[in-house]
Amino acid sequence: MPRAPGPQAAYAQWLDACANAGWLGAPAAEQVPVAGALGRVAAAQVRASWPVPHSACAAMDGIAIAAGSVPALADGPGPERLAASAFTWVDTGNPMPAGLDTVVERERVELGADGSALITGPVPRGLHVRTRGEDFSAGQLLFPAGHRLRPVDLAAAAATGHAVLSVTRRPVAALIPTGDEVRPVGSAVGPGGVTDSNSLMLAARAGQEGATTLVSGVQPDQPDVIAAAVQDAAARSDLVLVLAGSSAGRGDHTAEVLTRVGGLAVRGVAVRPGHPALLGHVRAGPERAGRPYPAVPVIGMPGYPLAAAVIFELFAVPLIAALQGAPPPERAVQWAQLACDWTSSPDVEDWVPVSLAPAPGPADGGAAVVATPGRRGAGAISRLMRADAWWPIPIGQAKFVRGELIAVHPLPGAP
Repeated sequence: MPRAPGPQAAYAQWLDACANAGWLGAPAAEQVPVAGALGRVAAAQVRASWPVPHSACAAMDGIAIAAGSVPALADGPGPERLAASAFTWVDTGNPMPAGLDTVVERERVELGADGSALITGPVPRGLHVRTRGEDFSAGQLLFPAGHRLRPVDLAAAAATGHAVLSVTRRPVAALIPTGDEVRPVGSAVGPGGVTDSNSLMLAARAGQEGATTLVSGVQPDQPDVIAAAVQDAAARSDLVLVLAGSSAGRGDHTAEVLTRVGGLAVRGVAVRPGHPALLGHVRAGPERAGRPYPAVPVIGMPGYPLAAAVIFELFAVPLIAALQGAPPPERAVQWAQLACDWTSSPDVEDWVPVSLAPAPGPADGGAAVVATPGRRGAGAISRLMRADAWWPIPIGQAKFVRGELIAVHPLPGAP
């Protein structure tokens, strides 16, 4: 049997097979109000429609003056008295009156009975004045295509004249739970039964990455039924996840189904947990919901929660980003001291959940936190729930000693 590819090689092999089957993977654009664009990805670059500020304006409450009328205050402390006709009161944000170029803050102004103003220096030309286009000039690039929009980006777009933004359509991820032993959430579970918690976890994770989700009912371990569910999901989605059934047991039919209704590009990945994962595509017809590409990527997910979580991170996350026209998200890296000796298999990329805690003493050139690996077991959802980070061990590395510095990726939402 051929050796399973590593995750990066498997991902590239999967995308090539999908492209050869007609999958375009090109994000589609739509127009949304700027107030509803948070977290969306810009489909095109956005430039300022007008300058901000539109014109020179006061940056403080006080009096606007012509600095040339009081040259003695440019460098000196003053004081200097100005006639009432030589200044105009302004508030923060007011346009500067014609011919006036400087603002003296209210706290340095003493009014006389005749309406004159006694001011102290120094008062350099342009003091407390925002110039036209100081924040944004007309035509200035605000953000490029592929940029995921933050609150401040929405503010900048609105300030520079954009009420609507062109963003990529949210990709749709369809999840199909399978298994005669799987019960819907809220149903009673008897001996040998399990709750469909994987759908809940993976749908929520897809939402964090910007996708919308469709979750089918639990499908029985019958190839014809699963095949029909996969084809139906492909007609309405951009990515199909078949949950469980990716291994080689008597009730595992995902490989057979993908071979029948599309194609199987990768059978097994050199990763632990998650080795039995399947990567392929399903034929979806020449036209589906206005999206003219005939193939949709499919991931056959392992049934164990920890394995499913790893495969989702490695394959679903970057594909969901690509479908939004965004680069794969960069995982944050934190250095930690390993709390114990650890042995891994050198033949796989080993994803180990770890908990993090402050180091008990001075770092002494090491990390300020300690990483403790959880017990092994791909079926233990508690292991992931109690973890703060992933520790991905590259292929070829096997033995680690207590106190060694390791690079971990904090989990979204972890403290």
